[in-house]
Amino acid sequence: MLLVKGGPFILGDSTGDSDERPVHAISISDFYIAVTETPVAQFAAFVAATGYRSDAESGEGSYVWDSLGWHKKDGVDWRCSETGQPRPAAQNNFPVTHVSWNDAAHYCNWLSEKAGLKKVYVFQKDSLQVNLDADGFRLPTEAEWEYAAGGGKRSKTGTAPLSAIAWYSGNAGRHPHAVGQKRPNDLGINDLSGNVWEWCHDWYDRGYYDRSPDADPAGPDAGRQRVQRGGSWLVGEAANG
Repeated sequence: MLLVKGGPFILGDSTGDSDERPVHAISISDFYIAVTETPVAQFAAFVAATGYRSDAESGEGSYVWDSLGWHKKDGVDWRCSETGQPRPAAQNNFPVTHVSWNDAAHYCNWLSEKAGLKKVYVFQKDSLQVNLDADGFRLPTEAEWEYAAGGGKRSKTGTAPLSAIAWYSGNAGRHPHAVGQKRPNDLGINDLSGNVWEWCHDWYDRGYYDRSPDADPAGPDAGRQRVQRGGSWLVGEAANG
C-alpha cells in the first residue's frame, strides 16, 4: 500500500461525458492505495483462508470475451481468464477478474481482519452497512481513484504516451497482462489506466457531480450499480486518457 498525500483537486472533465460534469474543485484527505491491481494469487490466498465463494460461483457465472463478443457463461469465476478458460499458474500475477463489487468488499474485509483493523463493510443477511470512519481496508472512492490516477499533486503523467503507462486496445493484443509491467505514474502506482476495469467504493449516479460535497466525496447513499474506472485492455485511447 502507498500513502497518497491529499490536497485540492479539480474533479471531472469538461470534454467528457455528462456524468463527468460539472468540473468542480474539491479537497482530498490523505489515503492509502495499492500500488498494483489485485493479482490472482492474492485473491486465491483470500479464498483459501476463508472458503469464500464468489458471486460468480454462487450465481450463473460471469461475462467472457470471445468471437461472440461479451456474453455470460456458466461456470466462469475468478480462476478463469477473460475468455472463460482456467488460468494457468504462470498467470497468477495477472489481475483477478470476474469478481463483483461484493467480492471485492469481502476481500477488503479479509485484509482488515489480517491487519487487526476495523471492517469498513459489514455484511448482514440482506443488507450492507458501511462505516467510512473505520480504519480498515476499503475500495477507493471515485474521487480518490481519479486523484491517484492523475498523479496527485505531482502529476506529469498526462504528458506521457498512453502506451508507456497503460495496456489498452492499441497495444494489449486483446488480452490483459501481468500487473506492474507498464511504467508507474508519478505516485508510483501501476495500471490505473488500462489492463482491467477497477471497482470504486461509490454508488453510481449520473447527476452526482452536481451535488457532491467539497471535501472527500464518497458517492450517493444508494444506487443500482457501483462505479468502475480505468478502462481496460479492450478499450481505446480516448476512454483511457
